[in-house]
Amino acid sequence: MPFEGSLVEQKEQTQPTPLLDYISRTELETRWIRVRREMNCDALIVVQNVDLYYLTGTTQNGILWFPRDGEPLLAVRKSYERARTDSALQNIVPLKSYSELPELIPNPGATIGLELDVLPVSTYQQIARQFPNSKLVDGSMAIRLARAVKTQYEIECIHHAARQLDLMFADVATQLREGMAEYELCARIEYVMRMAGHQGLTRVRRFNMEMFYGAVSFGDTAAYPHGFDGPVGVRGRYTAVPAMGGLKQLRRGDPVVIDVVGGYAGYIADGTRIYSVGPVSSELRDAHQFVLELNEWIEGRLMPGKLPGEIYDEILRRVSNSPYASRFMGIGDNRVRFVAHSVGLELDEVPVIAPKYSVPFESGNVMAVEPKIFFKGIGGIGTENTYLLTNHGPERLTRAPQEIYIVS
Repeated sequence: MPFEGSLVEQKEQTQPTPLLDYISRTELETRWIRVRREMNCDALIVVQNVDLYYLTGTTQNGILWFPRDGEPLLAVRKSYERARTDSALQNIVPLKSYSELPELIPNPGATIGLELDVLPVSTYQQIARQFPNSKLVDGSMAIRLARAVKTQYEIECIHHAARQLDLMFADVATQLREGMAEYELCARIEYVMRMAGHQGLTRVRRFNMEMFYGAVSFGDTAAYPHGFDGPVGVRGRYTAVPAMGGLKQLRRGDPVVIDVVGGYAGYIADGTRIYSVGPVSSELRDAHQFVLELNEWIEGRLMPGKLPGEIYDEILRRVSNSPYASRFMGIGDNRVRFVAHSVGLELDEVPVIAPKYSVPFESGNVMAVEPKIFFKGIGGIGTENTYLLTNHGPERLTRAPQEIYIVS
């Protein structure tokens, strides 16, 4: 498949101009309205970095008091000076100890929501001791549901992240050669992405789900057992860090799976493309064509009001009538029970196309759709694209061609 321009020729295009150095007060207030609409408590206490950034514009070490009405209060342990520079909040104060919280918040209310999906028990206990007369509940979904609908600022950031992927996908085909190791290609991918403005970090909310740039898998590596909640297998260089690519060398005709995340100003886009040096087998070509047709069908259902759980059930019915029922979205322990997930500040946001997920799509959701098929001893094929959902239909943000990239 031909490519236009070398990486050097594209260099001027790879350096994005920052949209904003800091999150504006207007942007923050828009987010606050959405969170308050979802709250089931009198106030939230927010500790996790990503949620703090979403509501304050800073990731400095602190605690956010977020009441149902009025100005939030950010109490910062380190760095107070940096937080005042980063954030448009009016109430930012230093904090030495959790024991100061009752004085800072004399009227906490009857019910306080915490991020119980991610909050360590020790932190929960320290906070609970400061508010003995308040009931502590799980307030995490108020923030997660609010974050599910992206603002225009967030959408622009994700556009930049998707552009990084497009540049990288084009570059990979100029680098593949028989005998190269997975980690060699990983190094090139990281270089191209960083030169395009990649933030160098991918945040995942779920406990112990660690992510670097993604997965680079040659041949049967794509079906190798792994613990990450995704379908693409990866060995990595070390058992202690089973991430990105390992020592496996590329053989002619092996399918190459590149499943990588772009990152810009905190926001991410997710994409997958398939490559090979020389042609792949007809079995893999047929499977890839099935995936492309299935992906097109899914695209047509990415509309506000549609129920993700119903879409998932229909996907499984379609796959069950194909030769790929036992190989769809992973083999054996690698198989996952979703076909699409939302992305934003984290890789595993809501909504998801998964069983029984009954919250309907909204305009402003950003979905990473990734139908994939795997063959034991051979590898995997498939695609993944990041889509913005609108009232007029989905917009595909990852625009690189989806066909298998054959390198001679």
